[in-house]
Amino acid sequence: MGSVAESLQQSSQQSKLFFVLSGEHDSLPAAEVQAILESAGIASRNVDRSYRLLTLDSSPVGLRSVSERSLMYDSCGIELGRCAAEESEIKRLVENLPLETLTQNASSFAVRSVRLGGVSKPIRRTGLEKDIGSMVKALVPRLNVRLRDPDITLACILFDDLFLLGLSSYSKPSGMIAPRRPRKRPVFHPSTMPPKIARCMVNLARATPGSTFADPFSGVGGIIIEAAVIGCRVLGIDANYRMLRGARKNINYFGLDSLGFLRADARHMPLQPLDAIATDPPYGRGSSTMGNKVAKLVEDFLMGVKSSLKRNRHLCISAPVEVEVEDYAHDAGLMVREKHLARVHRSLTRQFVVIQNA
Repeated sequence: MGSVAESLQQSSQQSKLFFVLSGEHDSLPAAEVQAILESAGIASRNVDRSYRLLTLDSSPVGLRSVSERSLMYDSCGIELGRCAAEESEIKRLVENLPLETLTQNASSFAVRSVRLGGVSKPIRRTGLEKDIGSMVKALVPRLNVRLRDPDITLACILFDDLFLLGLSSYSKPSGMIAPRRPRKRPVFHPSTMPPKIARCMVNLARATPGSTFADPFSGVGGIIIEAAVIGCRVLGIDANYRMLRGARKNINYFGLDSLGFLRADARHMPLQPLDAIATDPPYGRGSSTMGNKVAKLVEDFLMGVKSSLKRNRHLCISAPVEVEVEDYAHDAGLMVREKHLARVHRSLTRQFVVIQNA
């Protein structure tokens, strides 16, 4: 990569960053990015979200953290400029960029484009890539187009009748989730969270590599698998020994390390305080609450979790929207940071609530 572009991405100075989100949910992907930055101690401001595009002012060093931990982003990088999605405006934007400086010591480049939603249809993506590539080549003749492993990748993003040009830093590798899908594991359970949602919950709980993390209703380990993948020191807890055996098998299958597996009642965990907790208490036909009402189970868990979570650390909990998680958290002396809804099917809408032990 060219030295100027590389120094931009390693700089601690604030830049305008962009994140193209995967778009499965309305608010979870953007919330995950911001949680990852916060947990890495990287401040952000001027946050703006439009469909699958998130932009904010922050240090470019945060791009690596997001790329290593998020499964709900497609690409990310540094915004170089934006304009109306009109050919003349795009041409003016590209011509006014300090391309010679930005590409210093680089010898190759590629242009990638994406249209977010049905916007700016008169502009063809393939034509846009070709035109911008031709302009860059004319402005910096020493650069050669190289589609595979270029030194510099320019991102062209069409959104809301606008055009954003960016310096792409990271893209999510294709196929990285497939091996960890629930049905690919040695032990399957129908209520297991899929990897993207499980990883998002871990990140919303502000878990970081090396931190101690637990799922008090671990089941066969869907959430702790994702926590272990990003380097957390994980502990699986469940009242059902059969579930714990399944979680152990799944963790071992992927060659991941764990602190262990504890058969215990999540409402009374005999633990030293943890750095982060993410959990999906049982509900629905495929899960057993062992005779407890779901709402009462969640209420009792939250009343007892304060002593199991370090001060100012976070918990992310999923529950049916009918369960009054926010009220239970307040009654337990906990602080609700954020809440996200995701419709699963006609009779189930999940809420993902992020709670801080303030």
